[in-house]
Amino acid sequence: MSEERPRGARPVNRRLRWLLVTGNRLTVAGALLGGVLLFFAALSYVGVLSGRPSSPMYFLFSALLGGNFTLITVVLSINQLVLSRELGAPGELRQRLEGALEYREDVQARAGWSAGPVKPGRFLHSLHETTRDRTEELREQVVDTTDDRLREHVRKLVDEVLDDVNRVTRTLDADSVRTFNVIEATLGTNHATQLRDIDRIASDFDDRLSDDQRDLLAAIRTNLLDIDVARKYFRTVYIEKELSVLSRILLYVGVPAEVLTAVVLVVYGGVKTTPLTAGWLNSLVPVALAAGFAPLAILFSFVLRLAWIAQRNASIAPFTTSDEELRF
Repeated sequence: MSEERPRGARPVNRRLRWLLVTGNRLTVAGALLGGVLLFFAALSYVGVLSGRPSSPMYFLFSALLGGNFTLITVVLSINQLVLSRELGAPGELRQRLEGALEYREDVQARAGWSAGPVKPGRFLHSLHETTRDRTEELREQVVDTTDDRLREHVRKLVDEVLDDVNRVTRTLDADSVRTFNVIEATLGTNHATQLRDIDRIASDFDDRLSDDQRDLLAAIRTNLLDIDVARKYFRTVYIEKELSVLSRILLYVGVPAEVLTAVVLVVYGGVKTTPLTAGWLNSLVPVALAAGFAPLAILFSFVLRLAWIAQRNASIAPFTTSDEELRF
């Protein structure tokens, strides 16, 4: 029994796309903090957050102060994760380097490049252009065939491959130096179905394919696998860099937030209540609470995108999951 072909990729809402992927992470965190500040300001305005020293508010600031101390553990854990991939014995580092060089040289030889691009955007862009050229050549090869079934199967394969290639090359800036641009352009890319169709054509129509057609099918199959390896590698590089940025920003935001929370905790618990002090405490409390939630907002904005990208790229060709059928 043949597998049912996945239906068209489901589009993602533009606002959700901005929140999950395309939006600047600091902007997303800032928007979240703005909502938190407005929420606490509204509570203060209606009198829920009292400016008078009281046990509930004192315990809330105490919880924020103690909770944010876990940032030290979080930052250490993140840096340990990043450094674990960067550090190694000379033999291990050499093996990793030789593996990357071997992959690059194999791609250059198969694509006929004298020297492959070094920028992620240009490298992946060139790989997709090579795939397009070979796919169009395959279409021309079967135009005159008398086998209608073979021609129809090849037409569907060519349409799917070219649709994917054209979408990526339109989205991807070939001269981009940002690794994230490569990740964003290939988020909706999954070649499992195309690889299956290539294998099915090569098997079902083996006696009706010419040697050139077999070679083209094999070359397209190899190109798709090379693309999958490249996007997985660039995803790994991106996640390492993003985790490094996250750990640094957590320190930049977390330390001032801890200091402000500690100061407010001392002032809130020690100041004598008067109408004057109650007035400025009512203004200070929402700001201090929002600052206390700032590290959590940073974690939310960065980890949300990292988790989404990891989920969308969890499987390895020739397998796929329903999560990877979403398309931006």
